[in-house]
Amino acid sequence: MTFISVEFYLLLAIVAAVYFIVPLKFRWFILLLGSLAFYVFQGIEMLPLMLLSSFVGWLFGLCMGKVYERDPKQKKKAKLFSGIAIVILIGMLAFVKSSRYMPESVASKIIVPIGISYYTFSIVSYLIDVYRRKYQAEPNFLKFTLFTAYFPKVLQGPIARYDKLMPQLAEGHKFEYGRFCFGLQLMLWGFFKKLVIADRLSIFTNTVFLDAANMSGSVILVAAIFATLELYCDFSACMDLASGMSQIFGIELEQNFDHPFFSKSAAEFWRRWHITLGAWFKDYVYMPIVTSPRMAKLLQMVKKHFGTRCGKSVMAFVPLSVVWVLTGVWHGTGRAYVVWGIYWGAMIIISQIFAPEIKKLNAFLHINVESESWKIFQMVRTFALFSIGRMITIPNSLSTTALMFRKIFLDFRPWQLVDESLYTFGLDRKNFLLALFLFFILWSVSMLQEKGSLRLRISEYNVVFRWMIYYIAIIAIIVLGIYGPGYDASSFVYIGY
Repeated sequence: MTFISVEFYLLLAIVAAVYFIVPLKFRWFILLLGSLAFYVFQGIEMLPLMLLSSFVGWLFGLCMGKVYERDPKQKKKAKLFSGIAIVILIGMLAFVKSSRYMPESVASKIIVPIGISYYTFSIVSYLIDVYRRKYQAEPNFLKFTLFTAYFPKVLQGPIARYDKLMPQLAEGHKFEYGRFCFGLQLMLWGFFKKLVIADRLSIFTNTVFLDAANMSGSVILVAAIFATLELYCDFSACMDLASGMSQIFGIELEQNFDHPFFSKSAAEFWRRWHITLGAWFKDYVYMPIVTSPRMAKLLQMVKKHFGTRCGKSVMAFVPLSVVWVLTGVWHGTGRAYVVWGIYWGAMIIISQIFAPEIKKLNAFLHINVESESWKIFQMVRTFALFSIGRMITIPNSLSTTALMFRKIFLDFRPWQLVDESLYTFGLDRKNFLLALFLFFILWSVSMLQEKGSLRLRISEYNVVFRWMIYYIAIIAIIVLGIYGPGYDASSFVYIGY
């Protein structure tokens, strides 16, 4: 059962109906029952591991709370509890993620709970925040389990923070028609991106990358561009669906995407893409390293012997290197993901260290950095950099990645871009050209969203025009969506993480 299945929406309808019937103070419990039911439908064998993670987070959080109640200055003891819990949780996550590299006879016996990466990071952030005394520990295990397993965000995030999500889950909300409509609109847009765009592109990308050795460089390049847009539409669609259904309940999930392909640098891109993951690494990895006494000593020593500029370079290199290696490992196991993390980390580190030289180079070349043409170039550059990164992780094999780059540089065959060869890799001429038109729609909607809430503007239209937009969207999803024998409703890209 996933966000693209009839069974899921039957469950959602039942949960929503009961949620708005029972008294406000019991509505959190309906969400808990719905979340547990969702997990049971995914596979009842996954439930114990999720509950174990929730119990570890709740119990050790409570232990820290008791320590602080007895003596607010006992941070060492609270740190011990926090450390034990985090080791257990991260250990469980690492064991599960490494199972794909174990012998098949062993791996087949290991249960991989849905959303383990997301809820593990949420629980770890809760434990660290309780240790830092940012808020009180949650005394109710059932409520904490709801925070862990809240079903709209458990599949692919966002990575929720306890202080932002739990109060919304616990208080209960009244039905509001306007909010209900906004939620459905966002879900429609999510369906469109997933079923009409992402799943259409996946036909082409899967055909090409599964047989990369026999493809030309030009076809591989087109597939890399398609794969970038496929990932964005797939992942952001899941976020839209999660946020939309949460809005129906009156719950606002944290934003996870902010039109990342309008970014003008690698650093800006990762402030706009998978926002909650980037914020998590900033708060719980980057900042602790930057503010640590050891880092201060290292910085002082480097500045003394090599100068301030070198000290600033070390300050950029050390924490960002750690963050990006861990980010690569979080996304997947294997050397390809480590290289992917190093790739992005290197670009961000280099851009920070050599910022003065880059500024001088722009001035030397008389580049007007405020011009629209330069901004467009920067956005195209960001898109290209992400597409290169996709080529590292798609095959999860560095040798295949190297082969694809050799093909692009040594066996390009540019004529295949115009001789209709592109229509032979899963998408016929009609569907290929439709995909290009869909890119234009995606770009147009994103541009309108950058200027303000598109849903709010639609709500201000007269009722006839407003419903015409809804009907067109629904018909487009039904008619243009990708279904059939090869369709897999569970194939959201990031579910595997």
